[in-house]
Amino acid sequence: MSELIQPLIQQENELNWFSKDTYLLIVQQGFRNVDWSRASDELLLYLFLHDEPSIGTKRKQSTLKEYFREVNQFFSYIHQWYESVREIHPELVTQYQLDLEQRGYKSTTLRRKSTVVQQFLQFLYKYEMVEQDLTKSMKRISLQKDQLVNRDFYEEEVQALLEYFKKNDWYMYTLLFTLVSTGLRIQELCSAKWSSITYQPEANLYFVSVVGKRDKLREVPLFNEVLEVLQEFRMRRGFSGELNGQNTPLFPKPNGDHYNFKYLSNEFTKQIENLQEQFPFIKRRIEMEKQFAESGKSVRFRITPHTCRHYTAAYYLSKGADLKAIQDLLDHESSVTTDQYLRRTRKFSEHAAVKIGGSFMNAQ
Repeated sequence: MSELIQPLIQQENELNWFSKDTYLLIVQQGFRNVDWSRASDELLLYLFLHDEPSIGTKRKQSTLKEYFREVNQFFSYIHQWYESVREIHPELVTQYQLDLEQRGYKSTTLRRKSTVVQQFLQFLYKYEMVEQDLTKSMKRISLQKDQLVNRDFYEEEVQALLEYFKKNDWYMYTLLFTLVSTGLRIQELCSAKWSSITYQPEANLYFVSVVGKRDKLREVPLFNEVLEVLQEFRMRRGFSGELNGQNTPLFPKPNGDHYNFKYLSNEFTKQIENLQEQFPFIKRRIEMEKQFAESGKSVRFRITPHTCRHYTAAYYLSKGADLKAIQDLLDHESSVTTDQYLRRTRKFSEHAAVKIGGSFMNAQ
């Protein structure tokens, strides 16, 4: 073992979790030169977090925090019986999955937690930090369609909220109008810059460049009326509405900083839920979610920023856009995801009952 590496595996308490220096040092010396039997679980987790899946990419801080949290939860479970992950057997990983299920986690959460643990264990096996593939007994987490989040957002609901917010809350009006018209993810909206707006003569439209999932750059259309609303919002907050390349957030906080996407997402949902006494459809959504929960079903009906993306998909479909065009607009890696977005829209529009009209028996 290299004399440079040996002290590292004994100093996990001194690890700088935000620095790749230790990871790069071990890479330079070679993983094969390390006696992993003496490495702490914390060091193994550190290396996993900094082992990017491909050169030229970097995991987001939010992703790193999620991976750290999920693997540490896994550690808390296995450390009840074993000192290190290197000592466990594949069956214990399956037991962990069953333990999560017994705790009442939803299937979507179970799948997310299992996926992170699986990736971590595969990383250990890949670099021979463990002697066997600990994932070979892991169970697949199936998601029934009825367990998926109901993201439908209907035209009359969108119009009613836009009309209300336009009169009473320009902040929410701008946020809602931008989300439903662009299909932007809330993370993309929060990170977008005003200077990234360009006019494309061939399309006769303005576009904003955003970096989405997988660090993919794409152009998202800003229709004229949406751009005007954004300009008004910015001017009300003391920022320029001119397209002069000002390097400020597209949707700025009052102090000019970017919003934290989790805060903005929660605030968006909360502001809409606060209107449940004024809009029956909001109250009905909340009550339906509670009813399903009481019957042991996990179906969400609340209006969130992600709900707006489903509305965008349905809107473009109604205007004649094909599945591939909608997939590109929303930056879906697979057309299967886009098809799931539109499943309920087509389910009702193509339902057999529609073919016979609004009456079952039209008595004369």
